Amino acid sequence: MSDQIRIAHISDTHLGYRGLTKTDPETGRNQRTVDVDNAFERTMDDILTQDVDLVIHSGDVFHHTRPTWHSLRHFIRQMRRLEARRIPTIVIAGNHDTPRMRTGGSAYSVLDLALPDIRFVADYTDQIVRETPFAELNLHLHAVPHGALTNPDPVFPNADPTRRSIMICHGMVPGILAPGVHTESGEQELSAALLDISFDYIALGHYHVPMNAAPKAWYAGATERMGFGDWDVTPGYTLVTMGAPGDAVAVEHVEIEARPMRSLKPMYGNGLLARDLADQILGQIAALDEPTAMVRVELREVERAVRREVESIMRREAEEHVWHLTVAQERTSFTADPTSTQPSEIEGVTDLRTLFAQFVSERIGTTYDGDFATAFLERGDRAIAEALQAQETPAPEEAGTA
Repeated sequence: MSDQIRIAHISDTHLGYRGLTKTDPETGRNQRTVDVDNAFERTMDDILTQDVDLVIHSGDVFHHTRPTWHSLRHFIRQMRRLEARRIPTIVIAGNHDTPRMRTGGSAYSVLDLALPDIRFVADYTDQIVRETPFAELNLHLHAVPHGALTNPDPVFPNADPTRRSIMICHGMVPGILAPGVHTESGEQELSAALLDISFDYIALGHYHVPMNAAPKAWYAGATERMGFGDWDVTPGYTLVTMGAPGDAVAVEHVEIEARPMRSLKPMYGNGLLARDLADQILGQIAALDEPTAMVRVELREVERAVRREVESIMRREAEEHVWHLTVAQERTSFTADPTSTQPSEIEGVTDLRTLFAQFVSERIGTTYDGDFATAFLERGDRAIAEALQAQETPAPEEAGTA
């Protein structure tokens, strides 16, 4: 047994994610889907230079529970590189990987056959993993996929002080977000009891920001930026060096190249003409000097007609400076309950779904019982997601596969 081992912890690769309507000029596929694929491949390239003893993927391998053929092929091809190097690898399912209905089946039932040397834990139960080849590294792994966190009975942590103990789970650590705020519908909050400091390392997935979220617990972050909520995320993965059981671990975040994403300062109308506002925005994006970047700017206190004219000008002139520019309208505040004093903001896909989730959660125990609330939330969230996605124009080979 080695006195020290080196672990690559990756998460939230979201293969199959797509956005906007731009296509890759070489393949004709959605460019954002290709960006996510490329980031995953670059991550594998880097990991294979790091002389690691173990690879952990802590969930949300795919963006959809029914991944496209392209996404499945890309994942299998990259993971076979790890198999060829005989690097022990374990993958758990995140909320995006887990079917809404337990009887719906999972892509992981196929991946088990395609990648026999990769250990997948993707069902609705947690598992203790310490068989060969993990036993050879003196490892005790407690794998907790997203599905296990949706059960009525809590998951109890199970560490082994005689082995290097690692927990792998996918959910939100309490206290990171403001009270009542969700990153997306369906996420599971991790109980304090689950984040047991008896483990040497807790490998977390779900939150796209790499960080030390709790004692012994680290988010690896995402390998690419998704929506504009990720504009300040540093894509990459985490390298972990472990010594003997009970020793402190060394954690290093490795940045991976991804498409730049920038959020400009808001622009106020102040009675300006559309041309004047457009020129100010063009000045900001020209100063970025990042022609491959996705950029977002919010217009505030701008009349609708002026805003539409600004958007029209930007469609004609922004591509000279940046890959894509989103001109967003001013955030609008809503209250989910007329008696509530806590307004929530809606902006784009994620926040609309968050608003609905908050609306339902505030009524559990009063208007709705638990079972009804769960079913209502799942169906409503699915309907919102489908309606919003219908506004997009996916690449031809991916149409209808979400």
